[in-house]
Amino acid sequence: MKIYFIYVTFGSLREAKRLGGQLVKNKLAACTNIIPTIYSTYVWKNKTMTDKECSMIVKTSKSRVKAAIKFIVKKHSYECPAVSAFPIELTHTDFQRWINEQTMTKLK
Repeated sequence: MKIYFIYVTFGSLREAKRLGGQLVKNKLAACTNIIPTIYSTYVWKNKTMTDKECSMIVKTSKSRVKAAIKFIVKKHSYECPAVSAFPIELTHTDFQRWINEQTMTKLK
């Protein structure tokens, strides 16, 4: 089964760590990687902004990508969080298997 990487930015490292932990705990992600410092330039409400942010790469399965995005958007502090998902076309088979195993939900 295909895997996806979700890219998302945050205003604080604390928020990224909190949401990353929740994503893994809830099996919406197998792993998250946080890049602690990035600088983002963008226009918001007709004003050009440059802010220090952090970013996170969320590694998940195809079956969990929509739920992970919905979870991130719901819990995120931004009014309009930048959340994008990218299908991974080629990866190490064992890594792909691990991602899918970690994001499997238990049947009840």
